[in-house]
Amino acid sequence: MKVNSYTHLLGRATVQSLPFALRPLPIALCFLLFASSAWGQQKKTAVSPKTPMDTSLLGKYRVGVMTKSFGDSVVVRWAPNQSSFFRQALKSGYLLTRRSVIDNKTTKLDFQETILPWTLEEWLKNTARRDTLAAACAQLVHGKNTPIGATEAVTLDKILEQQNQNDLRMMVALVLADSHPRYARGMALGWVDKKVKKGVQYLYYVIPLTDPQTYPVEVAASSVVNDGPGAPLKMVPVRPESGEHLIKLKWNRRLAESAFSSYHVERSTDGGKTFRRLTKRPWIQPPADQMDDIIQYADSVPQNYRNYHYRILGITPFGELAPSEMIVGMGVDKTPPPSVEQLNAKHLNGAKVSVTWKYPTATGDVAGFVVAKATNLEGPFSPLITEPLGPAAREFTDTTAIPYLPNYYKVIAVDTARNLGHSLPVYCIIKDGKGPSKPKGLQGYIDSTGFVRVVWDMNPEPDLMGYRVVSANDRKHVFTVDTKGYLALPVYNDSVTLNTLTRKKYFRVIAYDKNYNPSEASDILELIRPDKIAPTTPVIRDYVVSDTSVALSWAPSSSDDVAYQLLLRRGKSSERWVELAKLTKDISTYTDKTIKGSAEYGYALVAVDEAGLRSETSFPLNVQTPRITPQKVNGIKAIVNPDNTVLVSWNYAVPNCRFVVYRAVEKEPFLSYDSVYDNRQYQDKRPPAKGIVQYAVRVIYPDGLEASLSSVVKVALK
Repeated sequence: MKVNSYTHLLGRATVQSLPFALRPLPIALCFLLFASSAWGQQKKTAVSPKTPMDTSLLGKYRVGVMTKSFGDSVVVRWAPNQSSFFRQALKSGYLLTRRSVIDNKTTKLDFQETILPWTLEEWLKNTARRDTLAAACAQLVHGKNTPIGATEAVTLDKILEQQNQNDLRMMVALVLADSHPRYARGMALGWVDKKVKKGVQYLYYVIPLTDPQTYPVEVAASSVVNDGPGAPLKMVPVRPESGEHLIKLKWNRRLAESAFSSYHVERSTDGGKTFRRLTKRPWIQPPADQMDDIIQYADSVPQNYRNYHYRILGITPFGELAPSEMIVGMGVDKTPPPSVEQLNAKHLNGAKVSVTWKYPTATGDVAGFVVAKATNLEGPFSPLITEPLGPAAREFTDTTAIPYLPNYYKVIAVDTARNLGHSLPVYCIIKDGKGPSKPKGLQGYIDSTGFVRVVWDMNPEPDLMGYRVVSANDRKHVFTVDTKGYLALPVYNDSVTLNTLTRKKYFRVIAYDKNYNPSEASDILELIRPDKIAPTTPVIRDYVVSDTSVALSWAPSSSDDVAYQLLLRRGKSSERWVELAKLTKDISTYTDKTIKGSAEYGYALVAVDEAGLRSETSFPLNVQTPRITPQKVNGIKAIVNPDNTVLVSWNYAVPNCRFVVYRAVEKEPFLSYDSVYDNRQYQDKRPPAKGIVQYAVRVIYPDGLEASLSSVVKVALK
């Protein structure tokens, strides 16, 4: 007998070898059809040899079990994981075994009960006659699926339909079993154990009494210490969302399903004093897809802008109700106001457009109107005002109309709830009589082949059609059109003859819009035909050489198109010419102050005309600069120190020089006395004991050049 074989298996269990299902089941009683081992972990224990099992099916059929202590009782809940297994267990029932854990960590058998579903008579006896949920439970236990007709063909669709009926029965049964322990007991999915003692640890085992060979299943167990229910569960946070006569209540599915399998929704219309239940039966919302993380309940309310108070009651697998915090929501007006009628847009002048419309005065919640404009029938439309016009407004003047673009207008009615009633767009025809702005930034050139290029800045007008270029050989002549058609880009290319006495060519540009309105002609651009004849060469006439500079004078080029002159210099005749100065065409003298003494320099001139042609280099002038005498030392001073030594000091700006100190005693001549390097003072430590002593200093440069002797300074020694 199946019961005896399982009893034999459980009779020798110890605490250390018992399989505990200690992990709570998140909504498992509702969805074990699809998942799950979350009800608990089962110990892989071999069954008695008297009842052989098909070990290949182990793991396919499972029973999850969980327990909870309430102090005066312990509620045990379980559920199978497969619909056909569930239907078979309804017929055979389950074996419930309880064992107590004693002090020496061993267990003793308390009782074994065979749990069968209630008969119809037991349902009538144990539940109220108006309990519709109890009737539904009884139907799930004793009802039958719609059979396949005797004359119907057995197809895959028919088989799947029978399977779907079984799946649906199991899912509904698990939801109803969660809602109250009475329903769980009636469907053989739960047990309320009232013969318990506080503080005692109990082990509960659930075994389906099905054929072990057909439905091999491992023993499911759960452990509980009867120390009371503990802190009550709290419902997860709920947030409201307003709609038109509608309030949506939303909460997180992942957080809620870890503790609750279904819900009740209650509403209060008296500020939360009393609540009325909106869900007559436990309410669930299966996920729409794997990414569905939100549970949402929508409640229709009769009145907008009125506060309604709600609370959500989460139903645990043990039939407990966990109320949420009180939530306040209200319905809001989402109905847009009527659209305006007889919308019209008329061009006044320039950039002004008058927009008028009509609107029924009976609409009482209109807050105002917004006028919007677009350049396309499909939009996007941009508002022309920052704040809506008043509800009495029926016209608006747009001062930003763009004549060269399409102008579409809409008027949007706005009600007090900020709902928008859009009108159909209307088109405004604008008479454009104003041309584009004056072209600017003309530049150009004529190269040595006669090629002409003229460029200018692009006009900013979006309706620009193109440009026409006009030219003349004199500013006072009539300008004639050079272009055929209109230039799309601000570039004009042409060619002119260079064999003409008229050296200059004048150009102007006129812009046209798409309505053929011309702009004001641009400023005149003057271009000069290139000159192929180089200017005449300047001639150096005179020069003056000193030890600090070379002064030059020359006769400039006689050509009238000279733009500037280049003064060239070189060190020796073998060196290359270097540009010394760029001078205007009228200058005829220049002083070179960057020379060195005792050096050779060569000078020449080149004239450059307006076309960039250079004259030949003038006949060079070669000069020899004289030897430069260094400047003598100045600011010489001498003082007698307390120790009867003499300190001589002086000033000199040139670095890296050697200074020779001269001394004369009484009427004797000056003699070289001592020297210092790159220093501006000297201390005479061996002066005469007394008398008049004179000092002077001479500077000697690193290249050996010597300056004259400095002024003399005297000191009296006593």
